[in-house]
Amino acid sequence: MRSHNASPYLEDAATTIMLGKLYAPLKAAGVSDGEAQAAAEEVGDVRERSDGLENAMHAMHADVKSELSGIRSEFKKGFAEVRSEVAYLRGRFDVLIWAVGINAAATIAIPGVLLRH
Repeated sequence: MRSHNASPYLEDAATTIMLGKLYAPLKAAGVSDGEAQAAAEEVGDVRERSDGLENAMHAMHADVKSELSGIRSEFKKGFAEVRSEVAYLRGRFDVLIWAVGINAAATIAIPGVLLRH
């Protein structure tokens, strides 16, 4: 894997050494100079594509992480608004319960007072 803090010159040198390490055994195995060089270059191309995919994956990870952070903050804000609304409605419901209780007490008391005389 590629180090994100390494110098590009060091990475190029490491790639050159790696390709040289592939080229030498191919030559020792009797592969022609052109074929050994082509194989080493192909490995280099695959490595470059792999590095490109790795970089794209890191960028995508950062995008997803950022998007999730935004969704999380929106959810928290919405949840806080719902809690606030529930608290408001609970207060209104308590007032309504008291009003119904007073009305029921008055409804029972008035006929009792009227029938008593």
